[in-house]
Amino acid sequence: MGRIFGILLMVIGVWVGAEVYTEGVDGAFGGRLAFLVEGEGESGPADTRTTGVRVHDAVSSARAEADARREKLLAE
Repeated sequence: MGRIFGILLMVIGVWVGAEVYTEGVDGAFGGRLAFLVEGEGESGPADTRTTGVRVHDAVSSARAEADARREKLLAE
């Protein structure tokens, strides 16, 4: 019985983790976990994009900046 309970807890933990990872805390389970993160504070509204979207945007921005620097150096 203890093994079944342990396996069940592990499965639930993986499920919750995957849901939060893919949807973000604000989107996971219909926003029921949104109270765990800071909402609109002094820094403005919270970023509600998922982790993958934020990473994509950051990488795209970094690549664009690197391309601009490279073009500037090659033009000189």
